[in-house]
Amino acid sequence: MTNTPARVGRGPRFSGIWFVPIIAVLVGIWMVYTHWASQGPLIEITFVTGEGIEAGKTKVKRKNVEVGEVLDLRLARDAEHVVLSVRIEKHEAHLLSEDTKFWVVRPRVGKGGISGLNTILSGAFIELSPGTAEQSARSFEGLESPPVTPIGTPGLHVTLDSDGDRALNEGDPILFHGMEVGTIEYVHFNSKERRTYYNAFVAAPFDRLITTNTRFWFSSGMSVDMSADGVRVELAPLSNLIAGGVSFGVPDGQPHGDRITKRAFFLIYPRESAIYEKQYAHALRFVILFDDSIRGLKPGAPVEYRGIKVGQVIRTDIDHGEIENLLEPTSRIPVVIEVVPGRLGFADTESAVEEVDTRMNTLIANGLRGGLATGNLLTGQKYVELQYNDSIPGAPQTFGDYTVIPSIGGQLGQLLASIERTLATVNKLPLDQVMDSARSALDEVAGTLAELRKSATELEQILADPASHEMVETLNTTLTSFQDLAVDFSEGSLTHRELQQSLISLEQTLQELEPVLRNLKQKPNSLIFGGGRDKDVEPKGVRE
Repeated sequence: MTNTPARVGRGPRFSGIWFVPIIAVLVGIWMVYTHWASQGPLIEITFVTGEGIEAGKTKVKRKNVEVGEVLDLRLARDAEHVVLSVRIEKHEAHLLSEDTKFWVVRPRVGKGGISGLNTILSGAFIELSPGTAEQSARSFEGLESPPVTPIGTPGLHVTLDSDGDRALNEGDPILFHGMEVGTIEYVHFNSKERRTYYNAFVAAPFDRLITTNTRFWFSSGMSVDMSADGVRVELAPLSNLIAGGVSFGVPDGQPHGDRITKRAFFLIYPRESAIYEKQYAHALRFVILFDDSIRGLKPGAPVEYRGIKVGQVIRTDIDHGEIENLLEPTSRIPVVIEVVPGRLGFADTESAVEEVDTRMNTLIANGLRGGLATGNLLTGQKYVELQYNDSIPGAPQTFGDYTVIPSIGGQLGQLLASIERTLATVNKLPLDQVMDSARSALDEVAGTLAELRKSATELEQILADPASHEMVETLNTTLTSFQDLAVDFSEGSLTHRELQQSLISLEQTLQELEPVLRNLKQKPNSLIFGGGRDKDVEPKGVRE
C-alpha cells in the first residue's frame, strides 16, 4: 500500500457566518443613531432645593402634557443650589427660549387659594412656561414659586416704589374702582435708598387707563368720612380687606393725560386723599432742641404755621454725636424737621432753597420758634407748630449739620409758665399788710358780734321776766285797739263817709263866706255902718 501525501487547500477567504455580527453591529449603530436623532435637547435647570424631585421619575409638563423628564440631579459647585439634567422632547424643543420659565409644582396655600393638590398622590413635577424671545437657551434658573402673570399675557408692566411703613407682597391685587385689574409680580427692597420697589402688571384692556396723570395709593379696604351730615363708613369686599393691594386713578379735576405704553415709574401714596397733595422735590432741614417730652411725636408728623402745613418731622431719635448722655439735666432732645420752600410760597428750585435758607436764619433771629402741639386728643399724637416769640432773641445756632430753630414750651408748658408768672405776681403783692388789715377787720367784726350776742342775751332775759309778759300783753291790746280804730277810719267805712260829708259841708260854707270876708277886708266898718257897693272907677280922657 502506497502512502499518498495529503493536500491542504485554502478555504474561502470570507465566511457567510460573519454577516450575522456585522448586521448586528449595523443594526445597533442604526438604533443608536435613531435613538440619538430622536432625542430632544438636554438642558440644565438650577433650583435652590431638590425637594420632591427624583431622577427618572419627575416629569416636565406644559398644561399637564408631558414634554420632558429629569434624568439626573446634582449639587452645584457652590453647594447651595441643585442642578437638574432634563431631557426635553424633540418636537417640543421650540419652547426653549431665553425667557422660558420653569418651576416645581407642589401643594401651595396662598392668597389666591390652594393649588397643586393633584401632586399629593402623583408627586411633584416641573411646569414649563414658554417665553417669547427669539434666541434659544440650554441653561435656566428655576423659579421658587409660579409666576404671577404668565409670559405673553397682554398688558403693561410698571414699577411702583414706596418709602412708607406699609408693604405689599407678591400676588397682591391692583384695583381700579374696586375691580382687580392686575397683580404685584415682584418685590425688591433697596437697602441703600431704603425704598421698596414693586414690579406690577396691569392686564389688557385696563392698561389703557395708565396715563401720565395716574396716581397709585395703598388700598385700605375701609373709608371713613366725617362731615356735617354725620359719619359714613364704607367697607371694601372681604377679599380686598384680607389681601390689601394698590388702587389707581386720576385725581378729580385733572385731565386723564397721555397713555403710557412702556414701563414707567410711579409713587405709591399712603392713602387716596394724599394724591391731591402736590409733591415737592426740594426741602430744607432744621433741628429743634426740646426740653419737654416729645411723647406722641413721630416721623411724618406735620410741621405747621398758623394751621398750614409747611413741612414734616424727619427724625425723633437721639442718634447724634452731640448727644453724650441723655440723662444730663441740661440735655435736650433733638427733632429734625423738613421745611419745604414750595409750601412757603417759593419756587421748587435749588435757587429758592438758598434764598429760603438765608431768610430762615433772619426769621430765627427775629423770634421764629418751634413748639409741640397736640393734634389728636384721643391718640395723643403731636405735631410741630412754628410761631413767633421775641422774648428770647438771639443769633441762630447749629447742631451738627443743622441750623437750630429755638424751641418754645408746648401748650401745657405755656399754661404752666403762665401760672408760674401769675404766682410770681401774687408773691409780689403786699400780702402781709392785707392780712393785717383783714385780721383787724375780723377782730372788729368779732367785737361787734360779741356785742350783738350780749344784746341778744339781755333781750332774752327781759323777755323771760314775768313783767315783760304783762307789758307785751298791754302792748298787744293797744295795737288791737289801734287796729280797730284804723278799720273805723278806713275807706268805705261809716265813719270815713261821715267825715267826708262833713268836709264837703265845711267846704261849701267856706265858699259862701268868701264874699263876706272879702268885703270885710276892703271895708272893715261895713258890719256897723253898712254900705253899698262902690262904683267902679272909670278912666277919664286926657285934657288938651
